[in-house]
Amino acid sequence: MNNWIFSLLRALKEVYSRKQYYIYSLLFALFIFSLNPLLRNYKLLKAQFSWLLVLQLILASPVTSGTVPFVLLTILSILSGIVMAFSVYVIRRQISQGVNLGLTGVIIGIVAPACPSCALGIFGVLGLGGLLTILPFKGLELGFLGIFLLIISLLYLSKKIEAKVCVLPLKKGRKR
Repeated sequence: MNNWIFSLLRALKEVYSRKQYYIYSLLFALFIFSLNPLLRNYKLLKAQFSWLLVLQLILASPVTSGTVPFVLLTILSILSGIVMAFSVYVIRRQISQGVNLGLTGVIIGIVAPACPSCALGIFGVLGLGGLLTILPFKGLELGFLGIFLLIISLLYLSKKIEAKVCVLPLKKGRKR
């Protein structure tokens, strides 16, 4: 367990040694945070869209949510931002080292570890919001599950960041 924590700390230090990754994290965290109140109120937005309404819905999120859901959303947003920065770092490093990436691999690499929190808001859009009412904690379980999955993703990505990749020489006649 200590090995995983030290690996995560080294990965955080390596990724955030470049200031651009702070921006990636912040923007994606704000996107995830904003997505939740907007998806919960998509019918209102569809009927009366204005940028002022969008801003008001986002700013009112702490008031309209309970304390626990707001804290969960904040934690999910921050973790999602960090996972996104880690993912971008890994993909950029692979591309710069000439590792061949297919489009599918890039999409899975970005979306898979970063979207457990997106799934929570999408349930309402898909009409599965009623499903949350039969859960004992009214869907808060999904928030804790999302946090758990994002932590697992961070640990996995930190191992990928920490792993040093050697560039192998190409055989004669082959191009990169």
